Amino acid sequence: MLYRHNITFDNVVSEVEILDTSKCTSGCLYEHIRWGEAFVVVYSVCDRESFREAQELLALIARFKLPSYYTALLLGNQRDLDHIREVCVDDGQEVSLRFGCQFYEVSAAEHCAGVSLAFQWLAREARAGQLLRALPVRRKLGVNSVSKVIGNIFGKNNKSVRKKRPSLSI
Repeated sequence: MLYRHNITFDNVVSEVEILDTSKCTSGCLYEHIRWGEAFVVVYSVCDRESFREAQELLALIARFKLPSYYTALLLGNQRDLDHIREVCVDDGQEVSLRFGCQFYEVSAAEHCAGVSLAFQWLAREARAGQLLRALPVRRKLGVNSVSKVIGNIFGKNNKSVRKKRPSLSI
């Protein structure tokens, strides 16, 4: 099912197309992944199998798309049914870290505020990605880069090797 809708947030109107692939066979998913820019992968916190399928879908998206060309959201639903929970919050967070996507747990049955916040985040990220991809790529050359290029053009090679200082990232 394809839904087209205009949404307004941050004082900007955006047209979105939402494709529900829940009934889609695995063969047609590739085509949908190719044109998609933002993905919401939903699983039930009460169904371990739906969580496994969500991980497979995130892996498929990561295989077909470059990271800078899509935004993904892992959404655990049915948070209100804690008494029959099969997937803990830590599992969802771990998968979201592995695939570099945002993670939310919501209860669509209790209230729509969590779902709305998740979709607003997704729309903002997708819009930011579109704007960044539309910018022209400019390459800045530093003084060292220019001197290396000139040295390579005129055949001057610097054979001395400088030792790099160790660095520490915290």
